[in-house]
Amino acid sequence: MSVDSQPGRIESMTPLEKKRSYRDMLSLGWPHLIACLWFSLMFFYFGNVHIFYSDIWGHVSYGNWIIEYQSLPQYDPFLHLAEGVRSIDAAWLSQVIFAKVNGALGVRGLSHIFALTVFTTHVLFWFAFYLKSGRVGVSTLASFLLVVIASSRIAIIRPEIFGTLCVAILLVIIAWSEKYDSLKSSILSTDGSEKQEQKTPTTLLISLYLGIPLVFLGWANLHGSFVVGLAILGLQFLGRVIEVAWKTRSLVQVCTDKWVRRWLVVTELSVCGALMNPYHIDLFINSLTFPRNPNLKDVLEWEPLEFRDAEGIWFCLAWVIMLFLYRRSREAIRIADVLRVGLLSLAVIVGVRMIGWFSVIFVYAMVPHLTNVIPRMREDKLDLATGQPEKLSFWARKSPVITSACLLSIWFGFAFSNIATPLFGGTPRDLDKIYSQGTPRKLTEFLKAHPPEGQVWNPQWWGDWLVWDGPPDMKVFMTTNAVHLTPPRVWKDYLGIARAIRGWQSAAEKYDVSTFIVHKEKQEKLDEQVRKLKGFKVVYEDDLSLVVSREPQLISAAKHKKSQQESTTSEPENEVQQ
Repeated sequence: MSVDSQPGRIESMTPLEKKRSYRDMLSLGWPHLIACLWFSLMFFYFGNVHIFYSDIWGHVSYGNWIIEYQSLPQYDPFLHLAEGVRSIDAAWLSQVIFAKVNGALGVRGLSHIFALTVFTTHVLFWFAFYLKSGRVGVSTLASFLLVVIASSRIAIIRPEIFGTLCVAILLVIIAWSEKYDSLKSSILSTDGSEKQEQKTPTTLLISLYLGIPLVFLGWANLHGSFVVGLAILGLQFLGRVIEVAWKTRSLVQVCTDKWVRRWLVVTELSVCGALMNPYHIDLFINSLTFPRNPNLKDVLEWEPLEFRDAEGIWFCLAWVIMLFLYRRSREAIRIADVLRVGLLSLAVIVGVRMIGWFSVIFVYAMVPHLTNVIPRMREDKLDLATGQPEKLSFWARKSPVITSACLLSIWFGFAFSNIATPLFGGTPRDLDKIYSQGTPRKLTEFLKAHPPEGQVWNPQWWGDWLVWDGPPDMKVFMTTNAVHLTPPRVWKDYLGIARAIRGWQSAAEKYDVSTFIVHKEKQEKLDEQVRKLKGFKVVYEDDLSLVVSREPQLISAAKHKKSQQESTTSEPENEVQQ
């Protein structure tokens, strides 16, 4: 029996016993130290993630537009080739948050909000795993497994990070409820008498009936992935129904089971909460049909799973782990977990982007079985022969020294992070280390000095950056955030030009393209072809990008810049000759 469970026990102790009791309460073990080191490493890593040059800048631009006009855009405000196609902005609240943070703290603020949001999310995941396992070491192992499987999605700054935070909160509440969601507490025993029920805490009921619907209220305005959350919640209800029906073979028992009724009510309230968005039911329809957009089949992250890629390898390994644990574990398999893992496995096979959501649900389902399979540390027991405590194994030892090491690791993880550096008078991280290496910053400096007036063709992955950092009202051809809004014919023409396939020049002439922006490394064939275009001149080139244009002002600017460079080069030569 623990000291806390014995009233007056501490008062009756001798001074030596009291000292030992307090020492035990302040002592942590090696699993705690590993957990602290793991979270310190994660906090440091997330604070150093580079901001990718892709869709994050489109979201910031959307947020600024919403703030400026105090309304949601009906059509994409930055892509005139998608004019007339209705836009449903499922991430409008995330975009406003990004725009506000960027306006107040700049690009470093975007880096900080990413680090804090993703770190908080993984702490909540760890807590959900701990509620399921009751073991620090298993929870940390599960957290590590989650990061490894979702490694391809974990370092991308986009509204999806808020959706992941919402699913973490949801899983914490579900894991908490599963401590009381047991068939033993609500089903009649074999002799007909009702088994003693475990009282559900009031705080848990508040979290169920108020907390979860509020999560979906925010989630539906933050990111379109709220439909995944509704599926997770709905399958929790369905899994409970199947479990009770299988156990009792009675429809009456299913209908009267308190947790069946609770999950049904919570799911209904959550749907009502998600409906409180500017688009109402249209947002549901858009989020469900979005992956079926024909344009997305040509986008890398929406392609079907390739089992030879990193995501495919980790997906297959996850299934091997699951089958092994199900074979070895004596823990009961929850129907809801099986249904969720099965649904998200199909989703990953259809679109590799869903690997992040699969990893969360997979690890959550495996935690009880990891707990059952991994041997528990030997606890402190008395040796019956000597009456003295048995010698603990190295892994099971606890000590105030380990507690001090835990506190130091947490402190160093915070103190050396980019978030804390300015607080201690250090130099903030240089902007070159915040932007990802492929961000065409020099390109947009040239374009702002010499803005093109006509239609610009650009790589899709640079479109959002060009909208954000390029000259105002530049007519970009494609952006990452508007692929699904682009008419199929326009998208097909974009791909034809990007790949420089036969007839690409005719496609460019159809849109009266006057300037080409080319990614030299990823578009080598197009780079070679645009240099040969009649009437076009190379007006800008660096290690990353190439700009070819037929606009007179860009050509004259390029000639002027070239003459300046030649005169600057010739001056030292004249000095040497003199």
